Amino acid sequence: MLFVKPAKILSIVIGVLISFLIIFMGFRLMQKVFTRAADTVPRDVVVSEVTGNSVKVGWSTDIESQGVIEYGTSPTALNFYAPEASRTKIHLVDLTLLSPNTTYYFQIRIGDSKADNGGVPWTFSTKTNTNTQQTIIPTSAVVPTISTLVTPTIAEGQPTAIPTQSVSIPNTDSSTVLTCGETDCVKICEKIRAGTGCELNDFYSSKDSCLSKVKLDDCSLK
Repeated sequence: MLFVKPAKILSIVIGVLISFLIIFMGFRLMQKVFTRAADTVPRDVVVSEVTGNSVKVGWSTDIESQGVIEYGTSPTALNFYAPEASRTKIHLVDLTLLSPNTTYYFQIRIGDSKADNGGVPWTFSTKTNTNTQQTIIPTSAVVPTISTLVTPTIAEGQPTAIPTQSVSIPNTDSSTVLTCGETDCVKICEKIRAGTGCELNDFYSSKDSCLSKVKLDDCSLK
């Protein structure tokens, strides 16, 4: 009959327990890594305020992170970089010194991970700069009104009327400053994408938190 010493049985049990513990800890570690990577994936990526020389790129993440926009004029050569200044959940990066009437490609890198548009970089095109002279059209004309004041003076025997002139200039109305003027999150999103008055700051700082209700990529409700 085969006899196994108690010390050897104990060693086997301890070895099995250690193996299970290592496997469990490894699984938990991998799960945490994958969860953290998913939390830093850029969501609701949008390009706004496009001019001939600059654009704004915005996105959001589930946890605070600090990303870098890698961009260029070729999808295979993203040689320019625009890093964020600090960690945040709401991201907004300015791309400046761009060339007019040019198509650019970009991706977002967070740590060792990069995000793009389904395997290809996102893209945008800058506007064409036009050298036109601005013409100022007054909304209201200033028409001086001339009135005559009669000042009597006493000469020898009879008063003489000496006319004097004064100019009265009416007040002009001050110009009106246009603002976003929208409270509906969908309309704010549509105006951002169309470039007609609203900016990303209006979307992020809205009273009812538009970011939790509307998708910036297509202005649909979440």
